[in-house]
Amino acid sequence: MELYRKVTGMIDEGSISMHVPGHKNNTIGSLSSIDWRYDMTEIEGLDDLHEPSGVLQRLNDQIGMKYKGYTAQMMVNGTTNGILATIYALAKSHRRFIVVEGAHKSIYHALELADTVHETIALAECTSFSFQVDDVMVITYPTYTGGCFDIGSIIEHVHSRGGLVVTDEAHGAHCDIAEGFPPSSMNYQSDVTIQSYHKMLPALTMASVIFLRDEILHKKIMKYIDYFETSSPSYLIMMSIEQAHAFYNDYQSEVFFEKRKMLIEALNERGIEAGAQDDPAKLMLVHPDITSLSLAESFIAQNIYPEMWSDEGVLFCLPLFHEGDRYPFQSLLSRINVMDFNESTSSINESSVDFLENRICIQSIVPYPPGVPLVHEGEKITSEHIKSITHYLHNRVRIEGIKSNIQHYKNEDDQ
Repeated sequence: MELYRKVTGMIDEGSISMHVPGHKNNTIGSLSSIDWRYDMTEIEGLDDLHEPSGVLQRLNDQIGMKYKGYTAQMMVNGTTNGILATIYALAKSHRRFIVVEGAHKSIYHALELADTVHETIALAECTSFSFQVDDVMVITYPTYTGGCFDIGSIIEHVHSRGGLVVTDEAHGAHCDIAEGFPPSSMNYQSDVTIQSYHKMLPALTMASVIFLRDEILHKKIMKYIDYFETSSPSYLIMMSIEQAHAFYNDYQSEVFFEKRKMLIEALNERGIEAGAQDDPAKLMLVHPDITSLSLAESFIAQNIYPEMWSDEGVLFCLPLFHEGDRYPFQSLLSRINVMDFNESTSSINESSVDFLENRICIQSIVPYPPGVPLVHEGEKITSEHIKSITHYLHNRVRIEGIKSNIQHYKNEDDQ
């Protein structure tokens, strides 16, 4: 029962969440009303998620009303499931995929599975790129760190050339929840938009929704959702989507902005600069005298757990504070007030990766979070890649795929 002890131990120690999921250790929203007894299956009266016609279809219809002109489908395998199904479906009828830089690894996994023709472009190229009829652009909005841009102009440009737009809106289920929050891509007619309800709204992990404008496309994608998604969907997750959607519809933001202001002031008093992102629910924190790793360690020493750290700083995913929430806000402020700031002295297991230079990557190398590939499988590992990998290792960022590449080429060299 090691995992149970680990998770319950963190709760018992009073860990404070500044990371996803959006329910923040069940202190935001009302997930406590969901009972383990509700973990049922698709028995008579509870409908069929893969071909809904009853209670689940009515819930999909309610969620689809979030944006005019869209149909919605709940998913219990996360946004990754929606991305896999969408790209696989579109690959049957569309020749080329244009991926905007900063895409999650799941997008590249889907493109590989579907054996597509694709290329990656910079965000700055989106409104000048020569899209062709039936091209599919895949774009991430908002970014993992809460960055936004003129998504409307990009979608308009793609549509004007006859292309489709798929928006990975995993970190945007709370878009348009109140004044001051970023607008969803669905305001600008994104053709397919996939939201992770669990990331910023109070829903269980893996709770996601896919939104589509076209009924024919909806049917095509549903075929592959049926292929990729579990045939035994969790009713607990679906009930949490229903709750999160009600939370979204009823949300009042006054408490959020009041507490956000108080938090930023408390951080500033300790010399921590809080860089406001385009999404007010994200903060990028830096301290002028120490590294991001050391700042993250200072938070963790107080059982305050950030989403991630990088050269940009330490990322906080703020709770959607609301009247009557149970988030330990005063404890958070108190812990910030007594934080110690010291440069990291902990030992770092930093293996040399120089011997990988000019080798062919045999498994994609992906810093996680955020899950954006640094080196793709089949790509040559350059000196610049080596510098980045070494830097990530030095700052104890988890890197998926690096062990496989090291072991593969060490074994090859030993032969």
